Amino acid sequence: MSPILSSAESSIIESPIRRIAQLLEKAGADPDIISFGGGAPSLAPPKEVVNAMISSLKKDAFKAVSYTSTKGLPSLREKIAGDLTRSGDAVEPSQIALTTGATGGLFTALEDIINPGEEIVVSDPTYVGYEGPALIDRAKIRRVPVKKENDFQLTPDLVNEAITKKTKAIIILSPDNPTGRIQKKKNVKGIADIAKDNNLWIVSDDTYKDIIYEGSHTYVHKYAPENTITACAFSKSSSLPGLRLGYVYGPKEAINGITKLSQYIMLCPNKLSQTAAESFYSVKDSYLKESVIPVYKKKREVMGEMIKKHLPICNYVKPHGAFYYFIDLCDSKLDDEEFCNRLLEERKVVAIPGKYFGNEGKGHIRLTFVSESEKRIEEGVLKIKDFMEEL
Repeated sequence: MSPILSSAESSIIESPIRRIAQLLEKAGADPDIISFGGGAPSLAPPKEVVNAMISSLKKDAFKAVSYTSTKGLPSLREKIAGDLTRSGDAVEPSQIALTTGATGGLFTALEDIINPGEEIVVSDPTYVGYEGPALIDRAKIRRVPVKKENDFQLTPDLVNEAITKKTKAIIILSPDNPTGRIQKKKNVKGIADIAKDNNLWIVSDDTYKDIIYEGSHTYVHKYAPENTITACAFSKSSSLPGLRLGYVYGPKEAINGITKLSQYIMLCPNKLSQTAAESFYSVKDSYLKESVIPVYKKKREVMGEMIKKHLPICNYVKPHGAFYYFIDLCDSKLDDEEFCNRLLEERKVVAIPGKYFGNEGKGHIRLTFVSESEKRIEEGVLKIKDFMEEL
């Protein structure tokens, strides 16, 4: 019999989305499976990024895969700072640290600021991945229901009602996963004021900040720079999910704390991934404008029209950012998890149960529109229609 594992290990629930990803890997040889389940880009990275990695390896393979400082390459941090400053959020390179994806950034940010017994405010529904790093034997999650009728907005009034004397942080994800909602500027500014007035942290998850079809991204850090730690990723914008590179930025003392934690978690970020990310900034604007946004926007329109035409009982809010439709099954006779299990088994279509994203997600499913071709999006929605008609 093995020794007993830690209480922290037993309190962490396996990510249901990663579990589905594992199943899809096993079923990868089946071309008939139509996947609306993942959250990965479906485009290749820019050729300039690929060439930069190849050139680095050919020029000096030893240096190409060497260690870097824990914060990451100074030249890359300078490019990130320049990009953020041009976008309207002035940041110095010393305020930036590279991480293992946005996931690593969120983990270390929450570890850096949360003490045992403190509380974290999040919207419900929202991304499933926050509870892992936040709840390792320390924090309580206070979920704030956000409604479809209000475009899933996390408003200052809702945050004010949720905070207590134990509240330490507010997490904001915009654009949101699973709803595709973009936080309105007035709500971002209002929540920033609450954080400043109550001496709270805001952890802003900006993973999808470049994947916007209408409207614009509002940087929380701009309105509460001393209270905000922002986590970003290269996974979505540059189509480099498997290279596992992201970054955090915020007050220097917080970033220094995150860097100290990172020494023991990752030692340093992947050098080759940093080379790829650095080269991305020379083509970022054109890649997003000419490839990413037009391709994903067209797929969003195709899925939206198919849902409207063939699943008229399913209510939804049109996503203005990110990769997803979050649709209400309304009169379905099945629990959303059973619905998705049977949909995969009987129709070979992958969808994610809404309950995974919080109590308010029950009775919904999340459909990713970027992962399949337009033709297969149409085929997949028709299969969902046939499945629902036979229930």
